[in-house]
Amino acid sequence: MAAGSTKKVATTTIRLAAITATANSGDKMSIYRIIPVAFMLASCASASTIPLAKDTIQITARAAPACGGQGAEKVAIKQAAVETLQRGYDKFIIVNTSASTNIQVVGHSPVYANTYGNTTTFTGGAPVYGGSHNQGIVVKMFKNGQAGSSNALDAKTSLGPEWEKAVKEKTISCL
Repeated sequence: MAAGSTKKVATTTIRLAAITATANSGDKMSIYRIIPVAFMLASCASASTIPLAKDTIQITARAAPACGGQGAEKVAIKQAAVETLQRGYDKFIIVNTSASTNIQVVGHSPVYANTYGNTTTFTGGAPVYGGSHNQGIVVKMFKNGQAGSSNALDAKTSLGPEWEKAVKEKTISCL
């Protein structure tokens, strides 16, 4: 190598599956970095519903660490509104709630060693979090005009102007 020239000698990836927020300068985003991010956002939340009575259900929502506790709450409320409409009701009241979290560090992002001439720099190594934020709610549903419905939340209003689309969708997101 000629004096004064710089040559990239080595780039080492310790762990390929994880993602790092720091890219090498001039490095194009590869499909291997984009797909996991898209997957994480698409699968960031889930919810399950258990009927407790004809007009009462229990919803348990789970959201990824990136969604936070508020993400789990949003999922639970959306699911309550959707279930209310799907079951032939118009409004709902949340009569009980519970929340928990089990977020923890489960690993670290890849560490890259970049050597230019006599200098080696290391990037990456950020913590990767796993677990979920959990939100449980018990929901009592009402029809318009039914006793107790005057103080209840309107399910269509909770879902917004595209409520019909929300009722038909099977995808739940904390975003």
